[in-house]
Amino acid sequence: MQQYYPLSFFEKFIHVDLQQASTEQKHPDEQFYTQAIKDIINEKNKILECTGNYLYDLPKEKQIGRFIQQSQRQLVAQMNSIARNLPAESLVGDAMPTGKHTWSNLYKILYFHLAELLAHLEQKFERYLDIDCKVPPCYLLKAQAKFREDITLLKAGFLSSGIDEQLQNVVFMPFLELTKNIHTSSPITYRQLHYLTEMNKRLFQLLDASGEQTVFPQKLHDLLLFINFNSVHYFEYWCGMITEELTTFPTFREKLERLMFLQKKISQATLKPAFVFNSQRLPLQHKMQSWLAEEIVYHKEINATSGAAHLPEELSRWKDFKVQTVFSVPQIGHILKLLLDSGIYVNKNRAEVLDFFSYFFTSVKQDSISPSSLRNNFYNDNAAVSKSVRDLLMKLINQSHKGLNVVACLIANCFLQQF
Repeated sequence: MQQYYPLSFFEKFIHVDLQQASTEQKHPDEQFYTQAIKDIINEKNKILECTGNYLYDLPKEKQIGRFIQQSQRQLVAQMNSIARNLPAESLVGDAMPTGKHTWSNLYKILYFHLAELLAHLEQKFERYLDIDCKVPPCYLLKAQAKFREDITLLKAGFLSSGIDEQLQNVVFMPFLELTKNIHTSSPITYRQLHYLTEMNKRLFQLLDASGEQTVFPQKLHDLLLFINFNSVHYFEYWCGMITEELTTFPTFREKLERLMFLQKKISQATLKPAFVFNSQRLPLQHKMQSWLAEEIVYHKEINATSGAAHLPEELSRWKDFKVQTVFSVPQIGHILKLLLDSGIYVNKNRAEVLDFFSYFFTSVKQDSISPSSLRNNFYNDNAAVSKSVRDLLMKLINQSHKGLNVVACLIANCFLQQF
């Protein structure tokens, strides 16, 4: 089959005929202007008519895709060349220029007809398009105008919803960077523009559906994970946020529980298929999972190497804590004697056990128990105290009788055998 080059006319017209004529004449003569428009329209119609037939005769799917992507890239490149000769505001309107025969109007007419060819490819052959192709200038200009307006509204909504300034800067950074791009030399691709357009829409949906201000930040993080917002700046923000949150937990166990919960939640999160902010980087979910796994290993190793020792802040947490009981001091002493004599408590140093209970337990009649008082009652046999303790134990047995397990029975029998 003979090779088909549908855009060769426009390539020559833009870079040879039009460039040469505009250099030689300040304004196009009527004949050149009229003939040029006629040729542009005829060539556009010819391409629209012949392209379908040409693609129908191609034997392989890959050839169709290659032809569509090549045509797409050529059209964008040609539109970009034309845009360099026009002011930005002339590229965003939909009306075909009329009136004076000027080079500017001819460039606009040519640009609009090329845009029509590109739109035809996008509508009829969407699945073959190269999503990493740069977008034409008019697409970028329209997106810039919309994002500038939308960012102002989103910022106001985020501020009232309790989103901190640093996170706002991270979320809006890609939009602000896009608005600063020069439309004739922008690196923005179809993929990137589609991503930001979808992200912009979902941010508004989140604001509209938001309930309590306290839950909105978490909903925002869930959304950014769902749309795979794998920005380096967001990942660094997220790591810092979790690291700071861990400092609020006083024990290793609580830190590990929080890390493992986040690991489970992120692993089970629903993601938007084939959607990514930056296709050159790992998905956000993978990066989060890896970071959490390393943190969990780190905290486990720290805990192991410290001999399961407590951090200073863990110990200070229990400094003023006491277990409040309905027992009297004699009853506490008697119960401890039963537990130690029966071997349920296996500590060898009984003095340390008594000191521990005197420090961390209170009786019904006094807020603090002196170690000496507890020791005296520990070694003192008193029939009345023994009976009161036995009555308390029997009350517990009766209360849990229906669900009493074997271990509880053994413990109760062990207690009763001491009387």
